[in-house]
Amino acid sequence: MSYQSNVLSQVIQQISKLEFQSIVNRYQGDHRIRKLDCWTWFGSLIFGQLTGRNSVRSISKSFQPTRKGLKSLGFANVCKSTLADANEKRPVQILEDVSQLILKKAQTFSPKSRFRFNGKVIAVDSSLIPLCLSLCPWAAHRSKSGGVKLHSGLDLAGGLPLFSIITTGKINDAHAIKGMKFESGSTFVLDRGYFDFSLLKEIDSRDAYFVTRLKSNCKYKVKKCRKTNRKTGVMCDQTVELTGFAGYAKYGDDLRKISYKDPETGKRYVYLTNRFDLAPKTIAQIYKRRWDIELFFKNLKGNLKIKKFLGTTENSVRAQIFAAIITHMLISIIKWKAKLNWSIPQLMATIGAMIFVRLNIYDVLEGPPPKSKDVSASLQLPLFVF
Repeated sequence: MSYQSNVLSQVIQQISKLEFQSIVNRYQGDHRIRKLDCWTWFGSLIFGQLTGRNSVRSISKSFQPTRKGLKSLGFANVCKSTLADANEKRPVQILEDVSQLILKKAQTFSPKSRFRFNGKVIAVDSSLIPLCLSLCPWAAHRSKSGGVKLHSGLDLAGGLPLFSIITTGKINDAHAIKGMKFESGSTFVLDRGYFDFSLLKEIDSRDAYFVTRLKSNCKYKVKKCRKTNRKTGVMCDQTVELTGFAGYAKYGDDLRKISYKDPETGKRYVYLTNRFDLAPKTIAQIYKRRWDIELFFKNLKGNLKIKKFLGTTENSVRAQIFAAIITHMLISIIKWKAKLNWSIPQLMATIGAMIFVRLNIYDVLEGPPPKSKDVSASLQLPLFVF
């Protein structure tokens, strides 16, 4: 009988240890480290995400190289105190770069865009992750509450976070993403929290596009009206010029204003975009797909462990959030490799239940997803795994 590594090993083996170590060397992550190297630190964080463990004590007791399959991956012993120390002091840039490494691999398996035009469609939004202000005074949000914001740009084709920026809750959404690289030809879908004229001009200057909701206090004048078919929900399609002082000074070019009435809900939306080549209903459909990033945040906060943190320092919180993002992409790769229509929560529950079982993960995931909410009960796992 041939040797079969356990499920955890198969998940982590999607990351090349040589490439990981080159990132660690870049930031001298293992410099003067005698216990718990960065590779073991990384593996323990991913293990905690996959199994739902939310304390350093729980992770240190379960994630040990005596488990068959872990020692062969090069993991060392994990002690509670050294793991807590690593979360506080290891360069979190290591995990940021690893997330970009996994992203490149995931993009080779992700599905193609559903829109019939060239270029990526990227939904940009932020989500507040609450923190206890007395334990994390660095994360002040309001006078009596704390929190950090996760700003992400989600590729709507495959649901992959192309970038992730973590700031304190006080930082304005638009200011958080200013200065980042906006890829030419891409269309960025922004909610009104990112309605900033200088940001919109920055996107336009990079030969990229944006679709956003018009603010009610935005001043403009209509320069041209195009004919529309109101039966399709498109109420008006206009070329406008910003007339307010801030709008005219910071943007200055013509924009396209589209008013759309959703036939399903009856709600009316007014969009502003610099994209003149698409049908007005396509613009409305692009903005409607922005809901995908809300589902991404919901899955990230509901199924991965970023509610209770392993530490209270900024470095610990950032490390755990990036570990959750990396885990999300690793699970997405497995989903696309296996050609499954399962949701990420279903995959997370199944993989977490059989984490140390020595079975081929793709053989286990064949067929429809379990109907039972208690996935572990349907797998008939042995009581003890050696």
